[in-house]
Amino acid sequence: MPTRRQALRETRFANERLDPIGVELMTLSDLRARVSVKQLFETERVAFFMVLVATAGHGEHLVDFERFRLRVGHVVFVRPGQVQQWQPSRGFEADVLLIDPAVVQPVASRSRPAPMSLLRQEEWPAHFTLGADALNAWRSLAALLRKELDQPSLDELSAGMAHELLVCLMLSIGRSATGRAAAPTAQAVLVRRLRRELEGLVDTRPAVALLARRLQVSTSTLTRTCKDVLGHSAKEEVDRRVALEAQRLLVHSTSTSVAIGESLGFSEPTNFVKFFRRRVGTTPEAFRRAHRLSSRPREGPAG
Repeated sequence: MPTRRQALRETRFANERLDPIGVELMTLSDLRARVSVKQLFETERVAFFMVLVATAGHGEHLVDFERFRLRVGHVVFVRPGQVQQWQPSRGFEADVLLIDPAVVQPVASRSRPAPMSLLRQEEWPAHFTLGADALNAWRSLAALLRKELDQPSLDELSAGMAHELLVCLMLSIGRSATGRAAAPTAQAVLVRRLRRELEGLVDTRPAVALLARRLQVSTSTLTRTCKDVLGHSAKEEVDRRVALEAQRLLVHSTSTSVAIGESLGFSEPTNFVKFFRRRVGTTPEAFRRAHRLSSRPREGPAG
């Protein structure tokens, strides 16, 4: 039986001092000083939210095979489960905000919604731009948050202050991410739930009927909702997510294509090859060769 060899490096929120708060804010220079060049260039799957805000120079960042070219005011938003690779460039500087997912889960009271519920981060694009006012607001709020996180003693007051500042910071840039769109419809909420459910089941290639049962809706309702909101069926959404996971593993792990197909629920290698060719337009091995070359960092970190 084929076995998966080196898998993607999983990076979790881990800072002994800041773990109780679940928030860390650093500069790209701080990150460069903290980790080795090898680790900095290594592809990783993150288990936290990350907000990268370019503050000086020009640079790039790679997220799930998409290369974002960045200049001052540009933002990259990375979600838990996504695969990223740093592309350090000389003269490029950025603020890097890491957030434990538990911190941004809204907890609403009966009287009013939690502020974090207004974020609607599911709708944020992976790359967007802050205008001059929004960038100035980011810089001011980030400086306050950094000062609070740098307190010699992190007590309950510091934690409370840090969380309130985080809310302000995220809501502020959230305006640039989503604009002032109307509140999400019931259909949009169902699609969000579907995608969250699919994240945990991607390696089983779940049937639409199973997903519908877990979401407590009918299969026809789920299919109709996906077509209305996404423009394609629920089955198409499952296939897209499975294909993305296959692409991640092909490029960012040393597992064989046979092992990857098996790990994603394909009983026969030929079925995986057919699926991949239909979804991506090429064979798994051809995709691996092409993208391993294109995903290499183009320039070393500043010395």
